[in-house]
Amino acid sequence: MLAVGMVSVLGTVQAGLAQSEPIEITRADITKLNVLDASQWTVLGVRLGDTRDAALKTLQALKDVKTQEDPLAGRIYVVEPPTGTSVVMVVKVVENQVTTISVINTFGEWFQGDTKLFFKAFEDDSLRHKFLGREDNREVVRGGTKEAPTEDVIYNYFKEGIILHSGAKRSADGKQMERVREMLLIYPARVR
Repeated sequence: MLAVGMVSVLGTVQAGLAQSEPIEITRADITKLNVLDASQWTVLGVRLGDTRDAALKTLQALKDVKTQEDPLAGRIYVVEPPTGTSVVMVVKVVENQVTTISVINTFGEWFQGDTKLFFKAFEDDSLRHKFLGREDNREVVRGGTKEAPTEDVIYNYFKEGIILHSGAKRSADGKQMERVREMLLIYPARVR
């Protein structure tokens, strides 16, 4: 009787661990989900763990973007619009598997609902905490020179598989400021 009960419990646990249908973050408001888990999302049809060929084929089938692959760096770049040069997404491939998906700057316009606010969460701690909770780790790195300072701020949500990165770099003449904002999806940390 005990063995039958344990098999039943084990079967229930394994069924609970089965992968659910992934959620496309350009079609759903992920801030409304009960659990944030980057490994359960797709971005333009690409999911963490996909093979390089599957990711490339999926992205090349899209009409509103163009893709550029850099096999030596293990990266697939998504450029929008198709005739432009603005990179909006970078897919990192290691050993033929997608390990990181990075959405950059204007990609936030493709998000749905309150998910669009992720790119405003860099300036507003309360907004970021509302949607993501307190970060596991926050890093601020300042560098450059007095004339051309740089600053990178990184908010790590390892349990959810999300990293928010904001960077700023002033030109040496002080006339231009380059800003980068990106959300990286990585495999969430395993529960220990």
